[in-house]
Amino acid sequence: MDQLQIKDLEIFAYHGLFPSEKELGQKFVISAILSYDMTKAATDLDLTASVHYGELCQQWTTWFQETTEDLIETVAYKLVERTFETYPLVQEIKLELKKPWAPVHLPLDTCSVTIHRRKQRAFIALGSNMGYKQANLEQAIDKLRARGIHILKESSVLATEPWGGVEQDSFANQVIEVETWLPAPVLLETLLAIEAEMGRVREVHWGPRLIDLDLLFVEEQAIYTDNLILPHPYIAERLFVLESLQEIAPHFIHPTLKQPIRNLYDALKK
Repeated sequence: MDQLQIKDLEIFAYHGLFPSEKELGQKFVISAILSYDMTKAATDLDLTASVHYGELCQQWTTWFQETTEDLIETVAYKLVERTFETYPLVQEIKLELKKPWAPVHLPLDTCSVTIHRRKQRAFIALGSNMGYKQANLEQAIDKLRARGIHILKESSVLATEPWGGVEQDSFANQVIEVETWLPAPVLLETLLAIEAEMGRVREVHWGPRLIDLDLLFVEEQAIYTDNLILPHPYIAERLFVLESLQEIAPHFIHPTLKQPIRNLYDALKK
């Protein structure tokens, strides 16, 4: 992908763990590579399809100086976050933040941190069978948007019978496709935080729930940890999930089963 590179932007600011760093300030140096498609900017002279590097450098300077943080990791992360928010066309950012005047009483040239993030697509299943079900789904989607997660597609809302053997009211279910620069574990934490924020209480496994947000896929990633399994292990067993998926992404290939969603849906529907 095309790249814009900015190297060694110097900014004087007041970040650091020690009180003297926040009082006296010091120099920081930013270098970054931003990846995005430059075709329209290059061929059509379309400035909206480009990043004005002069404005970006000024924005970084303003953002850098408007707060004080203990850790340069925090500063670098926030710069990446705000750059993605401000420039939706940017698909990937690799940003290095140097601290050449670090308070290390040794022959040190500089220390630095590098944050590297790229946008990726993910699928999330939503469900609710308590209160105003569809309104709960809409509220959850609004909360995703408020956290900078871009909603690409939404399936229809289905009325479905409960899955898992627990007697309870029917569900309102749907699947959405999103774009986010958050890594899969962080995206899962975000979904769990939204569930808690909306008042979900986990009392009965597969029991009634005000809101349920399941991370189904993050592109072609296969992850197996104590906290996260991707793809979601029950996708091929849940007709309501496959029905919603095949509505918005029938040709998406399940990363481990190696079959398109439409085939999995047809097989389970028989």
